[in-house]
Amino acid sequence: MKKIAIFIVLFPVLALSYNDESHYSECFGMTRYFRVFTPLNYDPKNVDKKYSVIYFFHGCGGSYRKNGPYTYQDFGLTPPKAENRPQDPDYDFPNNADFENEATSKDVIIIAVDGKIPGMTDCGVYFPHMMDNWKGNSFNFSIYIRELIDVVDTRYNTLVGPQHRAISGHSMGGQMATWVAATNPHLFSSASEFGYSPDYYKVGEPDYLTTIDIRQLWRNLRGIPFRHSTNTKDWLKYYTTQLYQTYLGGGFKNEFYMADFCMHHAARADLQFDFHKKHFSQPKQTVECFSFINLYPNFEIWGYKVSSDKKEKGWIYLHDVTKNGLGIYTRERLPWAKSLTNFDISVTSPPIYKPNQAYMLSRYSYKDGSITTAPIETNNEGRITIQSTGGLGEELGISGEGLQPPVIVLTDTINENLYLYKNSTKEFSFEVANLSATPQTVDFIVSTENKNLLKIIKQPKKVTIPALSKITIDSFFACKGTFLPNYQNTGFIKINLAINGVIQNREHYRKFVVKDFSKVVDSFKIKIFDGKTEELKLYQYKWNEWNNPFSSDFISEGSGNGNGKAELGEVFSIWIQTPSTIEDKDIASWHPVIPLNDRNNPDVLIDKIHERQMNTGRNCLSAQIRLNRAPTKSRPVRIPIQVEFLQAEPMDKDCHRNTADKFEYAYYDIILLPNGTCKLIKP
Repeated sequence: MKKIAIFIVLFPVLALSYNDESHYSECFGMTRYFRVFTPLNYDPKNVDKKYSVIYFFHGCGGSYRKNGPYTYQDFGLTPPKAENRPQDPDYDFPNNADFENEATSKDVIIIAVDGKIPGMTDCGVYFPHMMDNWKGNSFNFSIYIRELIDVVDTRYNTLVGPQHRAISGHSMGGQMATWVAATNPHLFSSASEFGYSPDYYKVGEPDYLTTIDIRQLWRNLRGIPFRHSTNTKDWLKYYTTQLYQTYLGGGFKNEFYMADFCMHHAARADLQFDFHKKHFSQPKQTVECFSFINLYPNFEIWGYKVSSDKKEKGWIYLHDVTKNGLGIYTRERLPWAKSLTNFDISVTSPPIYKPNQAYMLSRYSYKDGSITTAPIETNNEGRITIQSTGGLGEELGISGEGLQPPVIVLTDTINENLYLYKNSTKEFSFEVANLSATPQTVDFIVSTENKNLLKIIKQPKKVTIPALSKITIDSFFACKGTFLPNYQNTGFIKINLAINGVIQNREHYRKFVVKDFSKVVDSFKIKIFDGKTEELKLYQYKWNEWNNPFSSDFISEGSGNGNGKAELGEVFSIWIQTPSTIEDKDIASWHPVIPLNDRNNPDVLIDKIHERQMNTGRNCLSAQIRLNRAPTKSRPVRIPIQVEFLQAEPMDKDCHRNTADKFEYAYYDIILLPNGTCKLIKP
């Protein structure tokens, strides 16, 4: 009998690709979509095997199906291969194949969130109020993410809880991922952004449509490690670099990576997701003290529920929240302290107190400096509800059994930032309120993580503060600053308190800016706009105009008699003409300024901030200023100012755009004279 040999050739079995899902969103009032990338070995029937989840927000022109409107081939690039997956046309678009591979490599589920907004033109994502007179849904993604998390956890085998969630995004999605993380730091174990889009986007309903400056969100991020990634040839790379430096030392872990890549792209997603995987393996950070800003009238954070009658643009600001009290402020635009009008704000705590227990509530008013007390009682769950009226704000202390005495370092109600010139030692004074019913002897400890930038020269002395009183501590501490280039000139100091040898839970962070002495030339000129209009030469460019960035335009700012002089009762802006510190060709254009006054120099206040598009990344800011007093010959008004210089920096060996938006800040001191004109003070 003849034997027959049978040869079986085994081919690898290709797993299915991503899943596209939909759900009805109660938040948005419409069907929304998302794409799910699962590991190759994911088995929906194996409920014993569960996965951590990374939520990813795509960029401009993209959707849940693709990170942007372009393919890899559009820029001469080869698409990555999705290992052991059947070929799919969507793999030609970023970052689908990457996410297939990373889901398997990291053993996680990756959710591509849909930021596309029906009816929007241009980029068409996330921020509908980029369109003039938008009348539709305002798309609150900071609430929608909670709805989406519930849907994903219901449909997929996920590890439930904040330890097992991360959030990331690219470009405009990087901005949105940062915003969502900052409004929900209790929901994620870590957050990241790839080359975020840095413009000042407006968010909220028309009644309270508010400009987000993403650099100010450091206040919200305690308890959530953050990673920033950009590329060597990314035209937005300097903004990501600055954001990393802005957050560094702000009370949370902060990392940065520069990938070698030829364009604006979510490059080296493997490294970004390594960062998230590392934090999946660690317990979710909790916080004993936090601060938080939110533009919505009602929100929840770390178990605290806030409801209000807010109907105007700006922020509700919870400051240094601990079990023994908090600050409740309103601000139009940070770090400047112009407040909103008075309106009712209610803050309900988590159940962290004894049920049905009486406590003492003390209030310090920033409006008139008064301190008042009243009894307050918890409910049967152990929650306290505090009523406030917004405005400039107040500090609230809670005293009672088992609580630390509420001793509070007060904030600056003109400008929260602190400033000093490089290589100079400066002593800073602070105001402190003891909102307890007994005197408190306090040791203050001032520290910084930004040790290359700031050096604490002198620590505060021990001080006894009478009960229910506020004191000013002159020479509270002394600090020396070293100016570092490339946006490294900002950092933080942290103030801790010790009472009876016990370190208190409250931690007070203040942002520092170290200023360089900018070069002064004899041709330095100053113009004041107090309702007048004048044509000025500007350094500005739009898309594809970066090769010729000089043009003239009409400036019309301020409100007054229009005589070009700053006078009491007017609103005015200041523009200067001086050679740029980064662009050699820019020697005669005009630039708007921001005053850096604080409570120790309160002669001017910022009334509003005007934005002007002068490059393709982020608008420049022009402060609209009011005088608190008229200058005299013996007492002119001193105004320290910051100006932002721009450059369309050439890049070679790119595969997208041959210039990067670069910017740099310069600092000058000017004085306002009795005749209403300004004069430069030479250092």
